[in-house]
Amino acid sequence: MHDDRFTPLGRKLVAAILGTSLLALVLAFALNLLFAIHSHEREAAQRARSLTSLMASSLAAAADFDDPDAATEDLAALALISEVSGAAVYVDGNVLFAAYGEPPPLPDQAQALRNGEPVVEMHLSSLTVIRPVASASPGSWLVVTVSLADQWAAMWRSLLIALLIMAGVFAVCIRVAIRFRRRLTDPLTELGRAVADITLNEDYARRVEYRSDDEIGMLVVGFNAMLEKIGQRDAELRGHRQYLEQMVEERTRQLEISGQELERKNLMLEAEIRRRTKAEMVRDEVERINRHDLKSSLSLVIGYPELLLTEGGLNDQQVKSVKRIRAAGYRMLDMIRNHLDMFKMEHGIYSLRQKPVDLVETACALEEEFAPLLASLGVSLNIELDEAEVVGVEQFAVRGEEPLLRAMLRNLIQNAIEASNRGGLVLMRLENGPRKRVSVYNQTPVPAEIRHRVFDKYVTHGKENGTGLGTYFAALIARTHGANIVMRTDDQAGTLMTVVFRDAGPGMPRR
Repeated sequence: MHDDRFTPLGRKLVAAILGTSLLALVLAFALNLLFAIHSHEREAAQRARSLTSLMASSLAAAADFDDPDAATEDLAALALISEVSGAAVYVDGNVLFAAYGEPPPLPDQAQALRNGEPVVEMHLSSLTVIRPVASASPGSWLVVTVSLADQWAAMWRSLLIALLIMAGVFAVCIRVAIRFRRRLTDPLTELGRAVADITLNEDYARRVEYRSDDEIGMLVVGFNAMLEKIGQRDAELRGHRQYLEQMVEERTRQLEISGQELERKNLMLEAEIRRRTKAEMVRDEVERINRHDLKSSLSLVIGYPELLLTEGGLNDQQVKSVKRIRAAGYRMLDMIRNHLDMFKMEHGIYSLRQKPVDLVETACALEEEFAPLLASLGVSLNIELDEAEVVGVEQFAVRGEEPLLRAMLRNLIQNAIEASNRGGLVLMRLENGPRKRVSVYNQTPVPAEIRHRVFDKYVTHGKENGTGLGTYFAALIARTHGANIVMRTDDQAGTLMTVVFRDAGPGMPRR
């Protein structure tokens, strides 16, 4: 309980009493000192004013008759006053007329005094009084220097006596503080020893023997009552501890049994993980083979239309049909490639290869691709660039991967077409600005059941063959490009899907 930082309460009490007393004495001494200095200065200044008033009156005749000897004789009377160290009479502004002792100089500001009042300049060891002499010739001045040495000596004697009195008072304060400390803190010291002993030996049966009708007595009574309660609780805690030890032993035994069971289940889980890992490897290998076989078959679907278009001899309708077959083949090839890309984007490991992409060209190609679907459903598709209908020669450049951006737009447009009623309109808008925007609008609202999760995986509604991956994959592509994709829908206005790119995009070379 006692360490190097411990300071007894009695010492603090004595320090507080003595500190307060010393502060009061110092303040009293300082106030007395200031008052004494002010009183001595004021008294000396008053005597000097009276003296210069008498001397100025007696010097008026000498100044009027231009009699320096008479003025010197009048000034010589100042020898009777020991405090006067020098005096001088100046006429015509600053001409020395008569002097006594060491003649004081005439201050510059004396020339400005015209109201007849004396001016007192107070210094540390002397004071100077400047008073005009009431004579017929203007510009006559009396300057008297009075030494303050005697006043300072008397004042210091008084202050020394005051210091001696303060020392005596402080000694009395020390005796009183020690007496208070003994009467107030000795019981607390005894209580502290008892607390330290009880803490060290944990003997809660001990009691502090002290009786008093003050706060310390109440503290001791409360402390003894607290010890009584602690003793009772200590006995209860010993009983609880024994019970808890028994419970811990029982729980330990149960945990050992559970650990053995957990180890057995871990072995089973490891076997299941190995089995599933092997099955996953087999599935991945099958998917790889399937993708390879599909790509091999698609090479014919894509290659033969290219061959037919190269050989020529087809009419316009046949050329259009062959191009649609080729576009369908490329679309299927993109779907096979995008399957692996989707996995990488979901796990944040996809490496985006960005370059300028003209979305006008991509949109026009998609318009031709969706021509059969639009015709079969009776839906119109309009493409606008900055609120003007696109004719195919415009440019709208963003940075990204063209296959992914084409897949994103294809999914958004296809969903809008398939959701539209016969005779409906799908509007695709491309908008320039600080951040480029691409939006796809249709007149049919999104069903309320899926509005809050329309961009989630496997979310679909009302489609027999829907996979729920269209808007999910579109949102995944947009976020991979650093773009934001949002949806607004209601029963009156329809549905608007908007993709906002993070920058304005680069320029495209002119076609």
